[in-house]
Amino acid sequence: MTFDLQQRPFNWREKTVQLASELERAHATMEELGAALDRGDELSARDIARSAHDAVGSVGYAVKAMHSEQPPAEQLDKPDAIGSTLAIGGSGVATIALDVMVSAMLALAATDDGADTDFLIGACLDAENAYEVGAAVVAAAPSRDVPAMLDLRRAYDTEGSVALRKRVLKARPRVREIQERVTGEARAS
Repeated sequence: MTFDLQQRPFNWREKTVQLASELERAHATMEELGAALDRGDELSARDIARSAHDAVGSVGYAVKAMHSEQPPAEQLDKPDAIGSTLAIGGSGVATIALDVMVSAMLALAATDDGADTDFLIGACLDAENAYEVGAAVVAAAPSRDVPAMLDLRRAYDTEGSVALRKRVLKARPRVREIQERVTGEARAS
């Protein structure tokens, strides 16, 4: 008996629960990285950093897959259209935030530059806040009815929340540049 995957309806709620779980695992790995860096355990930190990047990449892949599987909004009921869009948006933000946090932590552990340190701390704090908001949206979306989803969307789209997401997106390239520069310098010495 063969099963045609194309005939299975898009179940964004199921996929969102899986995404929420993957986000939690990636966040836990990022916290392990922070603990290893705090201990000065460079060998463990290197291994955990690789795992953290892999976990973030895996979540990013899952978000892209969910997005590509999502039918056009016109083909979905209103609650499904709103919920799946919130879940994809929230998980995307949370994934980017995790990426920024991992890169910022690695850079912070390797830099002595005061300006870089100040920037990285601010970027890490913004990313942690953006992660928390995105992960909360992902966790809440599958269990909401239409009025609650509309409230969730309004909360997610507040001016402050949008500004926070923009700051994290804007900081990402600089965080990566600093990380590449200082970790490259650390390896060279």
